[in-house]
Amino acid sequence: MDRLLRKRRTTGGFTLIELLVVIAIIAILAAILFPVFAKAREKARQTTCLTHAKELGLAMMMYAGDYDDTLPMSYYYINGANSSNGYVQWSGLIMPYTKNMGLFVCPTHEPKGWAPTCFTTPPVDPPAGQTPLRPVMDIQAYRLSYVANELLLPRKKYAAVPQQCVSLSQVDAPAEVIMVAEYTNKIQCLLDSSPTGGDAIKSHRPTNAVSMGGAVFDGESWAGQPVIALTPQQAWQAIAQAEASSAMGNHHICYINPQAHNGGSNYIFADGHAKWYLLDKTLDPTHFLWGKKAYSCPGSPPVYNPLTGTPVS
Repeated sequence: MDRLLRKRRTTGGFTLIELLVVIAIIAILAAILFPVFAKAREKARQTTCLTHAKELGLAMMMYAGDYDDTLPMSYYYINGANSSNGYVQWSGLIMPYTKNMGLFVCPTHEPKGWAPTCFTTPPVDPPAGQTPLRPVMDIQAYRLSYVANELLLPRKKYAAVPQQCVSLSQVDAPAEVIMVAEYTNKIQCLLDSSPTGGDAIKSHRPTNAVSMGGAVFDGESWAGQPVIALTPQQAWQAIAQAEASSAMGNHHICYINPQAHNGGSNYIFADGHAKWYLLDKTLDPTHFLWGKKAYSCPGSPPVYNPLTGTPVS
């Protein structure tokens, strides 16, 4: 009898201590592996986004090839005066060269790309909080995760705006000038205003990484003021302030998502290629990637180094 009881004890289940040890090991392994899996998943999304960016860059080059080497505007008014009849945006202009609306959306971007500021045809259900400005048609991608650089793609809303379309022949080292970045995923960072468009979620607007003599750069009102590169501190401050309230009064760099993928973001360059960068790296005045000149402004004035007062390089 004693021998049978001893056999039952030795062939029984795990003790409580043994179970706790196993659970602890599983928990440790999970803590180690889950971040690795999450990073790998985000890396895959980053790669998909980069593929989309490269395709959009190619479409932009094809568009320029058909228009005497000239890049499109970031947007203009359909009626040439105000937004009451909607916008024509760069994404709509290159759409015939893409054949795939999904290219305009980054897989990481929540809420799966911004809808146009006005309605589109066919209608698009905008993300929560993004109310269409007017029930009219915008010629724009139905959902959009990418934003143009205003120094290359001007917002010449109507004829009197001084900005001009940019020829690629004007651009110094196109492979080192950002043409398109990734849009912010914070709706408040797009809440802005203009005299002709009113208060709206500006999902059609371009970004830039410069100031106009220290003030917010606005190409439509540029009148010879010095164009100065933003410092990383100015850029991050503008983004933080916009996230806390709105884009109103903040530098338009707040329209981008500088940390869309693993601490950085994908950028499309003026030669059509795309690459991942940290925001601070793009703002280095000794290798400034947002434009050596304000190419869309009359005379293509130089962009100045905020630290030395000399042109960026």
